[in-house]
Amino acid sequence: MIGWTALVLDHLKPVRVSLLVLAIATVVVVSVDQAAELFLIALWTDPSAGRYLGLLASAALTGLASWYAARNAYRLRYPRWPALQDARAAPLRDWIPRVLGAAVPLLVCIGYVVALAKLPHGPCGGDNPCVQRSWRAFGLLLESMALIAFFLIRRRVWLAMSRRMPALRAPGARPSDENRVWRVRDLGRTPCSIYAGVIALNILLTIVIAWRPEALDGIGPLAIVLISAGFLCISGSLLCMVGDRRGMPLLSAMLLLSASLHWLHLNDNHRVRQYPSMSTHQQPSPPPPDTRVSFDAYLDGWLDDRCAHASPCPVILVSAEGGGIRGAAWTALVLARLTAAVEPAGRTGAEPLFARYLLAGSGVSGGSLGLATYVSLLAQPPATDAGTLEARAQTLLGHDFLAPTLANAFFVDFTQRWLPGAWLDDRSRALTRAWESAARQQGLDAFAQPFAALYAPATSGAAPVVPALFFNSTTVVEGKRFIQHPFQPIATPQRQPWTAGLDGSSWLDPRVPLSEVVLNSARFTYISPAGTLETRASNPPVPNRLQLVDGGYFENSGATTLLEVMRLVRTRARARGQSLRFIVIHISNDPQMTDFVDRHDPRHPLPLYTTSCPPAPGGVRDRVVGEAIAPVQALLETRSARGEYARVQLLRALQPDDADPARGDMLWHFRLCPGDYPIPMGWTISAPVFTELDRQLRQQYPLAVMGQALRQQLTPTSP
Repeated sequence: MIGWTALVLDHLKPVRVSLLVLAIATVVVVSVDQAAELFLIALWTDPSAGRYLGLLASAALTGLASWYAARNAYRLRYPRWPALQDARAAPLRDWIPRVLGAAVPLLVCIGYVVALAKLPHGPCGGDNPCVQRSWRAFGLLLESMALIAFFLIRRRVWLAMSRRMPALRAPGARPSDENRVWRVRDLGRTPCSIYAGVIALNILLTIVIAWRPEALDGIGPLAIVLISAGFLCISGSLLCMVGDRRGMPLLSAMLLLSASLHWLHLNDNHRVRQYPSMSTHQQPSPPPPDTRVSFDAYLDGWLDDRCAHASPCPVILVSAEGGGIRGAAWTALVLARLTAAVEPAGRTGAEPLFARYLLAGSGVSGGSLGLATYVSLLAQPPATDAGTLEARAQTLLGHDFLAPTLANAFFVDFTQRWLPGAWLDDRSRALTRAWESAARQQGLDAFAQPFAALYAPATSGAAPVVPALFFNSTTVVEGKRFIQHPFQPIATPQRQPWTAGLDGSSWLDPRVPLSEVVLNSARFTYISPAGTLETRASNPPVPNRLQLVDGGYFENSGATTLLEVMRLVRTRARARGQSLRFIVIHISNDPQMTDFVDRHDPRHPLPLYTTSCPPAPGGVRDRVVGEAIAPVQALLETRSARGEYARVQLLRALQPDDADPARGDMLWHFRLCPGDYPIPMGWTISAPVFTELDRQLRQQYPLAVMGQALRQQLTPTSP
């Protein structure tokens, strides 16, 4: 006689796809902060009733799909698993499909509860949003119970209908009482039609999303994940039934096929776009003649225009750390607020004073997106009103960039993994399209246009208008920094400014879009895949092909590149006989980071200042990991340590003057502290996150004092 352990294990095998989907979802719900933010947005802060109804509908459909797939899986006979015919296990065959179906909306509700318990979220009184979140959570619980009730009473309803309608076949008293069949097609016309319809709908949705990645944006990222899980349960279960019935490991064979295509690079659709019309599955065409300005010419024009009558001349430099949408929003907010604080009262229609003396910015990942957003708004003619920068940046970055990315990942990119040859745009293109679309709604074409177009002089000899941007990526094979900028290659055989770094302009086409260079800096684990960069230049660099990932893999601060830019600027100014003083704005966003500035007096923020975050609760704990994961843990932690080292080196390169701060270098570190609301890194952000960012900036930084000090230092004096 078969033991109960074997009975249970054999009964889990036919429904392994649904079980695997639920297991992965459970791990994500419990351990991923970005997922917690999605639950809080969907059930609490999102004002859209339509998106909530979409969440309810997608949870119900996914639950029904999981139940239906498991129910039909148990109707087949499997010669390999005689336990599935054991009468003692009939309750398992009756209840496992029901539990799988009801677990879907219940898991969404549990995810919300975990998010509330795990992350700080501020007070909740009797106002409408708090009432709304309670009703929405209750709606998911009610849906889970409704599914259980449906699974229990559907046979009774069907039996009553069959008595009134003789054409209907009377069902068995329990699911396990139904006739077992040997082939999938013997399940009946209705099940086969449902399977065919679901597969056809899956194909149709994949085609629609490949054409318009934003097609499902209106229902939200959680609903998109649920819908894709429902399709996977149905199609994966069908494959398992066909294969298991014949003893053929179809699912394993498909996984082996996908892995083989990946290892042999036969379906790489993750190419870096070298120009706006290029797709991620295309080979690039040869680049046109390089008409980009040189950095030396840009720098000469900047110094001539800003520093002709100032000694020492103030030069503002910005480094913005990586951190997904958190880093982007914080970077844009800090720069926009400083721009408004420095601007003299009543001064309108002119170039903002802070932006005028901002020479360069170095960004990583989300920091790159924040810098690109700020500079694109500055570049929009006519001269941007400093007071509107913050609101427009918040509107641009407040879009849901995660929904189209997930839709492409689970439908289009997932399909491409099984196809030989590259045919479809990848999920990173969906992300850049979302950035471009959000920018266009603000009247900005810069994200979709060549990066270098921002720096093309309006007339010959015209002074630079916008700050120089340096976006940091990392090469996979070489493990080096990949510095992207809009100029001709700065590194030459005679000058090598980048330590352990490659000059991106040697590989990038002059037409490469701004959105693509930001993406190359933000290709973080799996959400944005590693990009294959190929050049068709007549005199290609060595190596001719690179693979790029997030700049934070090397170091996440952007300070290393900013320090090297500072050295270039200082050397050029010295050759021109000009004296400079640097005002460095370093923007980080990790509440757990170790600070490198020890000046915290808001009454005297010059020449150095940062806020003092409260220490984390509890003492420092000794932590030892096992020998198996120790090497991996060390590799991950050295990334953070390299960022800490780079920040300190940047600080040590400055020459502040405590006696007369206006004559020496300055550094302000704008950091985030643990606050009243979670600030995750994913590519979607909620209104309470913007509120928390605003609260920290207002309460922890003396912006009025800072603005007045910079205004006095930057206001030009008459020659």
